[in-house]
Amino acid sequence: MPIRNAFRGVLLGIFLFLFAGGCSAESLWVDGPSLFEDRRPSRVGDLVTVLISEKTDLKDEAKSGLSKQNASSAKDGTGLLDFLKKLGFSTQSSSKGDGSLQRTSNLSSTLSCLVTEVLPSGNLRIEGVKEIQNQKEKVSLKIKAVMRPEDVGPDNTIPSGKLAEVTITAKGVGTLSDTQNPGLLSRLFNLVF
Repeated sequence: MPIRNAFRGVLLGIFLFLFAGGCSAESLWVDGPSLFEDRRPSRVGDLVTVLISEKTDLKDEAKSGLSKQNASSAKDGTGLLDFLKKLGFSTQSSSKGDGSLQRTSNLSSTLSCLVTEVLPSGNLRIEGVKEIQNQKEKVSLKIKAVMRPEDVGPDNTIPSGKLAEVTITAKGVGTLSDTQNPGLLSRLFNLVF
């Protein structure tokens, strides 16, 4: 019997050696995002979503007035200039102008931006572009700004009101934009008259 047990042990060892070679051990700790880690943007290439909500109300009024008078005269000519008789002239001009401008614009959108630079202060320079094409109308939205990482919310968003050095450009190209702009003949007419 001891030989039989020894034989079984040797067979079990050979079996484990041949078929158990694919086993490996893995760590319980996984490198990567954690459920408890705060993933705010902090380096070049990180993304942040900007919640754009801008409202602009502009009102400008100007009034101007200008009045000018000038009077000159000359005596009778003498010598070679005796053909000149007493001459005089005067000018008077005045002008008044009034102008006003009132404009209101609203812009609301969300835009994912890419961190392009980490500034020495720890602030981040971000840029983002979004283009939307609907039939024959194309709208382009661009933003460039500087943000503080601590202003980013837990859902990786930041309101546009918390950005610094903000440049937001919204352009539309297409049928609707063409009808809102005056034509060449209208612009020429306005220039002349």
